[in-house]
Amino acid sequence: MHSLRDEITQSFRTAPLFALAVLLTLGVTGIIGLMVFLMVVLKHGFLGITHGTDPSHRVHDLTFGFLFGVTVMGLLAQLRRPWANVAGMLMALIPWGGLLLAGILSADVYRVMVINPSRLVAPATVITALLHPTGRAFFRSFSVSRVNWVMLALVIIASVPLLAFTIVNIRLQRTVPDDHAAMGHYGFMAAFGFTVIGVSLLASLRPDGWRLTAWVAGILPTLLGLVSLAYPGNASSLNRAWALAAIAWGILFIVVAELTQAVRSPKHLRSELKGDAGMEPDREPATGTPHRVNLFGVILLILLLLFMIMMLIGGGHGPGRHLPFGDSGGYPWPLL
Repeated sequence: MHSLRDEITQSFRTAPLFALAVLLTLGVTGIIGLMVFLMVVLKHGFLGITHGTDPSHRVHDLTFGFLFGVTVMGLLAQLRRPWANVAGMLMALIPWGGLLLAGILSADVYRVMVINPSRLVAPATVITALLHPTGRAFFRSFSVSRVNWVMLALVIIASVPLLAFTIVNIRLQRTVPDDHAAMGHYGFMAAFGFTVIGVSLLASLRPDGWRLTAWVAGILPTLLGLVSLAYPGNASSLNRAWALAAIAWGILFIVVAELTQAVRSPKHLRSELKGDAGMEPDREPATGTPHRVNLFGVILLILLLLFMIMMLIGGGHGPGRHLPFGDSGGYPWPLL
């Protein structure tokens, strides 16, 4: 079995421009992530930037970080057999499409996407995708026969509250004259809603490399639910019921994806679990989905635990003291 180093070397040999673009984009994203992390953990900020030290922005800041995390995970998947991980490449683009759409719908592209690090990472990710070694065969693994209808049904169910969440944040970005809107924060939350829908829909279509997208699609709402529970007074945080619902849906989505990963059609799930013979024609073909997907999941769960420890340690600073929504749970849900 080749090591990751050998596979990266092979990628450089077969698609040098693409591999270089992946590493450069990851490098830029890593530098930005390190700066944001230092702004959060250092008491007086980093290089004179103190935005991350304000606990009233925790939900917005962490959610924006989750959007970057989606792109990072998609790009990391390209380091190993990128031609077998087109789902990861598409997933890396979704957050920036969500931010652009949120900016357009809120008539505030400048504050949602231009004045933050998105302006650096988004075009780099697009260029990387255009250099993908699959070329014109990029969408070859998309077909109706691959669709997981159970996962798709879960996406449709979740789309109703997610779109409501997105619409409310778009309206806040357009109309509320507060610090959050001035920094594009409500646009970030709207983009998050679009991203969850987009990534989970991509996972349900099951193109090559889809398992990583399924894990990310389930972890994203779980993270938002946990962050909302940790900071119930922040603007845009979910109330307790919706936070628990988001966590439950995220876990359910991952469970369904894992239970149905080996069959082309979920209708054969019972036979597959029983180990019936003769199921080979319906098995998911060996598309090169990396076995490291589970490792990625473990890494994400570890990061989640670290986030929770950080938030719980810093959660006693009264994050709801200066919010436009008072202490009513932090987030209005007029559409639900």
